[in-house]
Amino acid sequence: RKGQRELAVAVYKTILSKQRLFVEAPTGTGKTMSTLFPAIKAIGEEEGERIFYLTAKTITRQVAEDAVKALSEKQAQTKSITLTAKDKICFLTERNCTPEHCPFADGYYDRLNEGLWDLLQHENHLTREVIERYGQKHQLCPFELSLDASLWCDLIIGDYNYL
Repeated sequence: RKGQRELAVAVYKTILSKQRLFVEAPTGTGKTMSTLFPAIKAIGEEEGERIFYLTAKTITRQVAEDAVKALSEKQAQTKSITLTAKDKICFLTERNCTPEHCPFADGYYDRLNEGLWDLLQHENHLTREVIERYGQKHQLCPFELSLDASLWCDLIIGDYNYL
């Protein structure tokens, strides 16, 4: 897309110089790929530790997830996670995050190591669906599992309210 390469170069140079870059461009100009590609490249070159891709809407998170998948198909090796709000990802009808009321909280840390290892060994793109699947499999709170897994991820996608 027009301007995409220039933006990617500007993002990469900004990362290397540890500066800030403000970008405003219309929808469809390729901002997501133009920011994620150079950021992932910089991490691969040990010029950064982690990428936080913050969004305001679910659709924007999906665009970021799709971009990461596309980069993976081009051999970009990255581990990403999409954080989901506790109220949205909780398995219980009525959320009560205490071991007395939640079977996914009760004994969480007893089961965490095995569940987290299984998740990280078999998955690179930890979407809501993936987190829920491993949470059910290992009887782990999906919200807490996502927070614990995020410590091992290169790219964290989430609502800007997490910041």
